Amino acid sequence: MNNNGRRKKNIVEHQHLAALVYEKGMKKKIKEEMRSKYERRIDYLIGANNELHHELKRCEKEKRRYASIADNIILDTEKLT
Repeated sequence: MNNNGRRKKNIVEHQHLAALVYEKGMKKKIKEEMRSKYERRIDYLIGANNELHHELKRCEKEKRRYASIADNIILDTEKLT
């Protein structure tokens, strides 16, 4: 094989290796982007869930307070009769 033949073979091999390296790099980039996207989404959902939990606790506390007020009104009404 002459120098031109070897050179062409080396170029083809290098192009193939470059394509493989590029493909691997792109796969890694896409994987990292997807991971980041889903991590942000999970963080958002956890935050929303925590907000809802706090709101539920506040509503339950308020419900108990109103139930206590209603019980006192009923008791006071019963005392009057």
